[in-house]
Amino acid sequence: MKTSLSAGDQNLFSSLYPTLSQQLPREPMEWRRSYGRAPKMIHLESNFVQFKEELLPKEGNKALLTFPFLHIYWTECCDTEVYKATVKDDITKWQNVLKVHSSMDWLIVVVECDAKKKNKTNILPRTSIVDKIRNDFCNKQSDRCVVLSDPLKDSSRSQESWNAFLTKLRTLLLMSFTKNLGKFEDDMRTLREKRTEPGWSFCEYFMVQEELAFVFEMLQQFEDALVQYDELDALFSQYVVNFGAGDGANWLTFFCQPVRSWNGLVLRKPIDMEKRELIQNQEATLLDLRSYLFSRQCTLLIFLQRPWEVSQRALELLHNCVQELKLLEVSVPPGALDCWVFLSCLEVLQRIEGCCDRSQIDANVSHTVGLWSYATEKLKSLGYLCGLVSENGPNSEDLNRTVDLLAGLGAERPETANTAQSPYKKLKEALSSVEAFEKHYLDLSHATIEMYTNIGRIRSAKLVGKDLAEFYMKKRSPQRAEVYLQGALKTYLAEGWALLITHTRKQLAECQKHLGQIEKYPSKEENWWLICYVQLIVVSSKSFSVCSLNCCGGMDMISGGCEISEEERKHFCQEILNFAEQPSDGKGQKVILSMHPFAQLKNLHFDPPNAVIHVGGMLSIELTLVNQMPITINIDQIAINVHFSIEKNSYRKTAEWLTKHKISNGIISFPNEVVGFSLTRSSLPMLELYEMYERSPSDNSLNTTGIICKNVHMLLRRQESSSSLEVPTGLSLEDGAHVLKCSNMILEPGINKITFKTQ
Repeated sequence: MKTSLSAGDQNLFSSLYPTLSQQLPREPMEWRRSYGRAPKMIHLESNFVQFKEELLPKEGNKALLTFPFLHIYWTECCDTEVYKATVKDDITKWQNVLKVHSSMDWLIVVVECDAKKKNKTNILPRTSIVDKIRNDFCNKQSDRCVVLSDPLKDSSRSQESWNAFLTKLRTLLLMSFTKNLGKFEDDMRTLREKRTEPGWSFCEYFMVQEELAFVFEMLQQFEDALVQYDELDALFSQYVVNFGAGDGANWLTFFCQPVRSWNGLVLRKPIDMEKRELIQNQEATLLDLRSYLFSRQCTLLIFLQRPWEVSQRALELLHNCVQELKLLEVSVPPGALDCWVFLSCLEVLQRIEGCCDRSQIDANVSHTVGLWSYATEKLKSLGYLCGLVSENGPNSEDLNRTVDLLAGLGAERPETANTAQSPYKKLKEALSSVEAFEKHYLDLSHATIEMYTNIGRIRSAKLVGKDLAEFYMKKRSPQRAEVYLQGALKTYLAEGWALLITHTRKQLAECQKHLGQIEKYPSKEENWWLICYVQLIVVSSKSFSVCSLNCCGGMDMISGGCEISEEERKHFCQEILNFAEQPSDGKGQKVILSMHPFAQLKNLHFDPPNAVIHVGGMLSIELTLVNQMPITINIDQIAINVHFSIEKNSYRKTAEWLTKHKISNGIISFPNEVVGFSLTRSSLPMLELYEMYERSPSDNSLNTTGIICKNVHMLLRRQESSSSLEVPTGLSLEDGAHVLKCSNMILEPGINKITFKTQ
């Protein structure tokens, strides 16, 4: 939208205005810009305003939107005497005013009307008036005076005259606009280059560059408009990063004021005038600036039909704002930022839903699921903060905190007041009671898990499931938590994520402790070698029984590793021993667990070395065992089940097996890796990490530094889709008559040697 000031005969202009405003934007014009930018076809519209001197731009005025790009003088004078008496003086005064204000873009339009010409008896031909005007005012710019013949008639002559006039008007408007736009951009660059000087204001510069964005938006050049806001975004972000590095600008203090309102993003209005005024008056907080800036970017992206980029940018914005508030050390009440993020996530999702149909949304879940997950996470944080997840419900302190958080939301905006499921109403309802919170949190969690699962992001789904399990544990529902923890553990075991495995086992251990399901998840013994199985049994009032707390948790965590502390290892070890000392229930039932986390079999030493004996012979077996518990353990009994073979040619088969496995002096060693746990991080190659520096090409100053991994393709190889997440189990032991036993043993932490003999 360009502004044109119309002087001269206003009645004449008023009669022509409807036709002029309708036909001007019909034909596109090629717009060629400076600096080698590609030409574009645009449709010109103009806002015609009556000429007044006070409307002319004053020195230092940077308002490009209201700038008068072209001044037009309208006249239908066809009398020489009238021209000399009034029109000439009027045009002279008009041009003098323009010269004072350095406005050099003007046009004089002489309207020719046959009806008026016939009513005049003593008049010169029309060309004499036009010639006089050109001689008096257009000596070097004869094209600045045009003739419009019978504009109100429906004739071919009138139409040709209109077409010529409109072409001239479009050309002059575009020339003036391009010239003034270039000057505006130069002034804007000059202002930006002064940003290191004292007294420079980001808010003032923001309003200047936004003027440019508004102009591009009115020209429907939405991509160019978006670039302006992206540049402002990048400039502000860089200053925040510099502030965190100790190089702070004075104007940043305006954005360090405490946060007192957290009502989320506003995306349902093209321009949030309330926040814009705060920026203009240098009263905006960091959240105000970021909210307004993103709302403008969102509007332009919707115009560009790129709604999925809105969700991507929104997620980055929300995470960045959290970090920027920390960098600027802004005071934020507890829970305020969680409210702002939650409201913003739902606002973005509803804005996208408003411009896309259901099929598009379902097909692009991968773009929006991050917002669903972030909203779920923040609602969970608010629930814990406000006591809505505790066993006894919120106390008086929790209720006061909830009231303060709801007060910071303010009143609901008019544009969402009539919306049943607005973000404001959802948050207010979720914080109103324990039951309402549970309903909203579970709905969000289940929806997020389903989305992650549908797009194949299984790990992300399991993480949300773990949060849900934690919620169920707080609500004393371990049976519901068990399903999610078991699924997560299976995935982590298959992929070898040691830290996640340990953390999940601890959660599952706590879950099984509350459930009291002792015999659940028994782990079968591992198949160590072809001939002999080892069964390690702790005997007390029960035949080796360990509470199910340790079947999936404690037994695997006492074996050590960097994932848990020494104190935690001792705690779980003591849990096993405490349970073993409990009175028997009289059923005599065993719980068989994997030996691997408890103790590791290093080697067996046979005497005779070939482990083959005849009737009446003596077989001696020395077992080297590594006790992986962190404390000394009293063992009532250790037993080895020996399977004797009486098959034909069994001697030859045994000798062949021993030869094949290169048994030396009757010693059989066992690998550290356990069956079923082959996908561990230890099997992957070492990280190849290198320092990375990026320097400025102009002055060789250091811009960024970091660490890169050069063999990431080896570490993050995709798992085959056909592979199963199931972890293979060992062979089950059968009670047999051939059992070698040692009683009343003490296992010290580390290596222990135990000798068995049989005849």
